[in-house]
This record gives sequence, structure tokens and C-alpha cells, in this order.
Amino acid sequence: MLSYLDLASLRVGIPQRDGGFMSVTLPFLARHASLPVRRAERAMRDLLHAGLVTAQQRAERTEDGGYRGLASLRQLPAALFGAFGLSKWLRHERSKAVMRRYRAASEATKAEREQRRGSRAEAQASLALGGIAQRLRQRSSRGTAAEMSTVATGRAEAIARRIGVLKALHPDWDRARCYDMALGELD
Repeated sequence: MLSYLDLASLRVGIPQRDGGFMSVTLPFLARHASLPVRRAERAMRDLLHAGLVTAQQRAERTEDGGYRGLASLRQLPAALFGAFGLSKWLRHERSKAVMRRYRAASEATKAEREQRRGSRAEAQASLALGGIAQRLRQRSSRGTAAEMSTVATGRAEAIARRIGVLKALHPDWDRARCYDMALGELD
């Protein structure tokens, strides 16, 4: 059970990326401990009676109105580590595990925020480019030489704006890649 111990909550199982938690079954634990299932059941019963493990049975309701059993939620008490003289180590490792979890949540929030900001910037740039393209079409239909130079300047400005948007969305891209992408999108 210690191999699958979540230090932050002292639950036995596997934390999921979506914030959930998958409890492990007794046959799973028995297989990883190289024990027969029946022997693992007796050992778990002894651990429960000794207070070295707590377990909560879980079930979910099925479509036909019945119940289906799920893996029990097992938890190791902090006193267990104290009995082996590891309470100081446990406090230290738990604080590190909690900080890792906070950092991961913070990074996920930051990535989501950046994605929203990027999509908003892309939408604004798309609207701006749409307006520029419309003006370019109107000017090109008139066809004078002075207007053609304005069109060229407007196109260069549109390319420059799109390069800026692409660089904001993809900071790891170099100038040449942003320029190629902007030209490809405007052509």
C-alpha cells in the first residue's frame, strides 16, 4: 500500500490529472505484493482491526436501480508513521507533496488563462485583419497608383500585426517562422 500512497491525503490509490482519485482494489494490491487474494484479504482484515488502515466501502448506482461496488477508499493514519519514528519525515514529505499539487494547479490555471488570452488576441487580430482586407479590396477596385502604394503599406502593416499576434501566441517561434505563417495566412 505504501507504493500507492498519496502523501498529500494519506489515501492509497492513484491521483488523476483531473483532480479525481482512483482507489486501488484488493486484488490489485495482492498482485503487486505477490500474495494470493485470500491471504491479502486476511492481512487487510488484520490491519483494519489493528487500526493501521482505515477503509470506507463505496458503491455507485447502476442504471437498473441496483448498486455496484467500487474499490474501497483506504487511508493510512499518520500515527502509523509515528510508530516507526517517521513522523518528522512524513510532515516534511507531505508538505512537499502539497506544494507540488499547488504548483501543478497553478500552472494549469496559468495555461488556461494564457489560452483564453491567446484566443481573445487571435479573435481581435482576425477582426482587425478582416477590416484591413476589406479596405484593401475597396482600394484595389479603384486602382490608382497612389492607392496601390497605400495598399502595399496596408498589407505590410497587416503582416506586421499578424506577426505580432503569432509571436504573442507562440513565444518560442523565431521571426522567420512567424513571418512565413503571417504571409501564408494573408495570401
